[in-house]
Amino acid sequence: MGIFDKVQSTAKSIGRTASTTAGKLGSNATVATQEQAELVSLRSQINVIDQELNAAYVQIGRKYLDLVIETNEMPGIDISDILKMIDPKLTKKQELQQKIIQLEKEIKQKDIVRDKAIAEQDYLKEKQKLDKALGMDLLTQEEYDTKLKRAYKKVENFEAIRKVEQQAELGLITKEEKAQKIKELTE
Repeated sequence: MGIFDKVQSTAKSIGRTASTTAGKLGSNATVATQEQAELVSLRSQINVIDQELNAAYVQIGRKYLDLVIETNEMPGIDISDILKMIDPKLTKKQELQQKIIQLEKEIKQKDIVRDKAIAEQDYLKEKQKLDKALGMDLLTQEEYDTKLKRAYKKVENFEAIRKVEQQAELGLITKEEKAQKIKELTE
């Protein structure tokens, strides 16, 4: 009865951890949606500023063309009034672009944290399955240890595995190289 109690208590512990992790992932998804909406809003604001700047550039071009037609010369023209109007828009555009960069960094960092939590949850599920198999004498202790170690290496080498996957996405390595590198990291 001792082994069964141990398996049962381990299963309960894993269940609680998985439940907590799932709750955190749900709230993280809500935050991610809000961040994506903010990102869209910032990009929209930049588009509006770009349209206003383009209108100002057209005004500069018209003034210059009118002067060239009038005088048959190509002198400099006074566009200081338009430049005064453009300057705050350019400053605002730069600020918005910096916010976008910062927000994209934050989103990427949260994606990494979320993906790592998923990897840890997968490990806990695998551990639970292996605990059950060990408790039912379907695995020897040696087989259990080997399989558990392999499952844990996915969590332990999470960052390295993520880099390999990104390399493959960018076409820096082939599918075969990706498979080989991941195999090396998980065995």
